Amino acid sequence: MRLKARLRIADTGGVELDGKVEQGHRGRSYALLATPAALLLGVDELRELPESHAVIFAGDLSRIAFSELVSLIVHGRQSGVLRVYGSSATRTVVFSAGEVRGAYSDRVSERLGEIAVRMGMIKREDMEELATPIGDPRRAGRLAVEHRLLSERDLWKAVQEHVTTVFQAILLETRGAFVLTDERYDDTLTVPGLSAEGLLMEGVRRLDELRVLRSGGDGEPARVLAAFNAAFRDIFATAEDADAGDALRRAAETVFEDDPACAAFRSLRFSRGGELAADQVLPLLAEQGDIGDRDAGERLSDVLSKAMLFLLFVAGAHLEPGVHQELHTRVKARVSRD
Repeated sequence: MRLKARLRIADTGGVELDGKVEQGHRGRSYALLATPAALLLGVDELRELPESHAVIFAGDLSRIAFSELVSLIVHGRQSGVLRVYGSSATRTVVFSAGEVRGAYSDRVSERLGEIAVRMGMIKREDMEELATPIGDPRRAGRLAVEHRLLSERDLWKAVQEHVTTVFQAILLETRGAFVLTDERYDDTLTVPGLSAEGLLMEGVRRLDELRVLRSGGDGEPARVLAAFNAAFRDIFATAEDADAGDALRRAAETVFEDDPACAAFRSLRFSRGGELAADQVLPLLAEQGDIGDRDAGERLSDVLSKAMLFLLFVAGAHLEPGVHQELHTRVKARVSRD
């Protein structure tokens, strides 16, 4: 082990440092967590802290993959709160005897209320009014049920999608730190035990699907857009036949929001039939210029595939399972490379 510095805590409580600390640690304040005497562990106070709860284990996400970490928790039937300090957000997963009992993210687009809004289950203004008085977005869903703005069934659908979304987001993180503590959450913030391994499998499936869709199109932006527009029209028409057209259109208004990769496209709006206008999309794409070694068609396919998966998800909440599966197969075939 390569030592960077030595920290000595005197009998009086004073702190002495012998050596230099990494540049990334300078000027920051850390909270010391409860650990055995042979170990000293601190977390940047700008991140969500586990207060005074004892640490079960902690580590580097670039050395231990999230899937391996979850496997360790599941097989050890561990209980506690896992915080993953990633590059894009701090995300929390609550475990009880190896099962997932809840999840939370400090990224707005990954919060339960935002997901319920995108699914067309509740109006944005109603959810915002619920979240403001209590000051904790994790409780907004339960409060919505109490106010009869959401049914129990809709809340359960949103909770499952919310937890899956958090898992998928953590899977995308390749750098950061994690801490599992013996903390417990209040019962109102938890859900019935969900299979952590099942959530991992679903997250990996979605990521694999996204990679397939990113390979769609023949490289020319105009043809990529045409292929995706055909898929979008199919999704909108199928939702309309199920009397869910309005819910899908409301969700589609937010499809490019809160994703840095889609920032240039936030002004785009789908037509009533489900198309994106070429005279709007292609100029926005051209304004971006070259980004690394990715050509324009690949970048456009990346953005539109994310939009398509989201619209498929929203439509799925309103369609019969068989109809949704057929729709999924059709639109994927439209944009996948032969």
